[in-house]
Amino acid sequence: MYNPPQFRMQDLALARQLIAEHPLALLIGPDADGHSFASHLPLSWGADAAGGWWLEGHMARANPQHAWLAAQPELLVVFSGPGGYVSPRLYDTQLSVPTWNYLALHVRGRLELVDEPLAKDRLLKRLIAQHEPEYAAQWMGLPEDFQHKLLAAIVGFRIHVRSWEAKAKLSQNRAAGERARLREHYAREGDNGAQLLRWMDRLGI
Repeated sequence: MYNPPQFRMQDLALARQLIAEHPLALLIGPDADGHSFASHLPLSWGADAAGGWWLEGHMARANPQHAWLAAQPELLVVFSGPGGYVSPRLYDTQLSVPTWNYLALHVRGRLELVDEPLAKDRLLKRLIAQHEPEYAAQWMGLPEDFQHKLLAAIVGFRIHVRSWEAKAKLSQNRAAGERARLREHYAREGDNGAQLLRWMDRLGI
């Protein structure tokens, strides 16, 4: 992606925070005919002691993308964070134009299928632990044949990360007074504005 130096977010911990807060990702890769194909799927991240990390999730078995992506050396995963319109009225001069502030993360890696029932069950339990731990008891209490039917209808996967790039365009290139007015604007913009303010605070903007 186009990522000028002033907007580059190079802290891996912050990139993982973006994934945790906005887990719905876009998986992009070629289909059987070489055309771009994308699936919207929630993903979570994990890491090992050696510093390697991965993304994992699952998709419907009826979705053919898992087979296409498993055959590719690399795929692209896109996460989008909070974003919002920036009015030129917030700037010091009338010689200004509107823009859009946002956060985005691009991850490239290799997809490994996770289709063994026990491994898929463990993957699902990790996702449940992240998004709704209270549901774990209900999942484990479902009839065994029903669980097997659901597991058979999905394909799990792990994406071994090879590279990543994050962008936080949050008016870093504007004057302090302009950023102050932007912060006042976001403070009136409900939950989305609050999310943008939290990211400005994390980045010291």
